[in-house]
Amino acid sequence: MFKRLLPVLPVVDVEGEVAFYAALGFTAEITHSGFTSLRCGPVLFGVQKPRVVEYRVPPWDLAWQIEVSDVHAVHDLALRRGLTVLRGPEPHPGGFWTVQLRTPNGYLLTLEGPPPTRGRS
Repeated sequence: MFKRLLPVLPVVDVEGEVAFYAALGFTAEITHSGFTSLRCGPVLFGVQKPRVVEYRVPPWDLAWQIEVSDVHAVHDLALRRGLTVLRGPEPHPGGFWTVQLRTPNGYLLTLEGPPPTRGRS
């Protein structure tokens, strides 16, 4: 019955958020009236200006995570593209590895993936 989840994140600075995700390899697919959809492989989501001026961006309780195939490769890409890495890569008690970034609109983005292959830690 359900096929996929397509979240839309409220952001004040759509262009800044789009540029951040573009640096990570996402491409903008649809842009219309304060909304942009972003895709990287099977991962698809949108960013949009809130319709209410008083809306808090980001919402204080939103956890934003994206699964990746190689946390270290994404970490290296983020550094090469000038993005600020807050934490990681580091092991998580659940057995996977994480790296955390802060987006231009203040979202804490956690990227998680499998443990590194031999020779990387």
